[in-house]
Amino acid sequence: MIPNLLSVFRMIAFLPVIILFSSEYYLSSFFLFTAAAWSDFLDGFLARKYSITSNLGSLLDLLADKVLVSSILIFLVFYTGNIYLLILTTIIIVREISISSLRLFLVSKGVEISNVTSDKFGKLKTFLQMFSLSLLLMYPLFGNIFFTSVLFLLLLSTLFSILSFLNYLKIWNSLEEN
Repeated sequence: MIPNLLSVFRMIAFLPVIILFSSEYYLSSFFLFTAAAWSDFLDGFLARKYSITSNLGSLLDLLADKVLVSSILIFLVFYTGNIYLLILTTIIIVREISISSLRLFLVSKGVEISNVTSDKFGKLKTFLQMFSLSLLLMYPLFGNIFFTSVLFLLLLSTLFSILSFLNYLKIWNSLEEN
């Protein structure tokens, strides 16, 4: 129950984060986003520790991450008008849609859902993505050099997301060969 509530919190947290940022409460926006990002770790930890995992919980967790990250990225693209952020956002969102579709396909073909969870690249991607997004929410306080540095972190996250996607394709290819 608590892990699902944390996922729902993450799913709706994007709106107050955007409102706070737009109202120039950058630190409040940063702290709320950071709390939402940490809730991703906490809900998974609690679900595993107390053996309260469920298909609904897994779905909510995946959906919450996509909603939170995609909403903040899209908002920041429009807010900043930065072409590099647009390119990274497009890659990230296309990858997320592709991975979600591929996961559904693999599960529909009988692959255990535990075999199509995040690998080490996916986990590193998530950490770097959440970290860089939290920092982007503070960039107006620190200026363009800070913004550019954080874009580099987001680029690293994007590269790890591509590596993670390639690992999913390996699983798919191994199924095709069988």
